[in-house]
Amino acid sequence: MATIIHLGPDNPIPPERHVAVVVHRDHMGMEKGYFYDSAEQDTGGSGPFDWRMAEAIERAERFAIDRKIPLVIVRAKRN
Repeated sequence: MATIIHLGPDNPIPPERHVAVVVHRDHMGMEKGYFYDSAEQDTGGSGPFDWRMAEAIERAERFAIDRKIPLVIVRAKRN
């Protein structure tokens, strides 16, 4: 099981490898998100194809477990 940490807007992103879940609100106000491995480049998500926030977190946790990455970081999208 991966540890899930929710970061506030002023919290620094940890330097160790993690799966980053980036959450935001779409144009309808729904919380959405995408994730990526911090060892790779953030591609910015896929716009309207982002998952609902809860599903993005669940998928990120499975991704982390499959790749033996112990940490999942959930944070707001930064512009």
